[in-house]
Amino acid sequence: MRDPRTTQFHMPHRARRLTAGLALSLLAIAGCGGEDGPDVLRSYDVDLRIDDFEDEYRYVATGEIPDFAVGDEVTFIVDNTGRFAHDLQVLAPDGDVAGYAEAVLPGDSLELTVYLGQVGVYRLNCLFDNHLTEHDMQTLIEVGPAGV
Repeated sequence: MRDPRTTQFHMPHRARRLTAGLALSLLAIAGCGGEDGPDVLRSYDVDLRIDDFEDEYRYVATGEIPDFAVGDEVTFIVDNTGRFAHDLQVLAPDGDVAGYAEAVLPGDSLELTVYLGQVGVYRLNCLFDNHLTEHDMQTLIEVGPAGV
């Protein structure tokens, strides 16, 4: 596990990225696993909170950040500690939607489980209202291969 004090989930404006290897994709992605779904190598949670108290909105890690890899199944648990409603969409490197969780009000939380099936950069976006377009509420996460 990585130390959350040394892992940055948020960098200034468009340079946001999680500096851990990561892969997220659809649970039913073609070619991964058998008829029962993809082959999950590891499964774990990542805790996030919402920070929307300035003009720039963001997802902030609140716990340890694991080394993500292809074959992992990750559940993002997001506590809305902000002032506004927020949702979560995860886009895979190929642009497909890997998962989506409906917006929750301040004080509530959401969970979204996604399968890590591709190497590349994934986007965690808030599509609620103008949060992505006006407030750049997006976190980029980099993907690493399995077993590295």
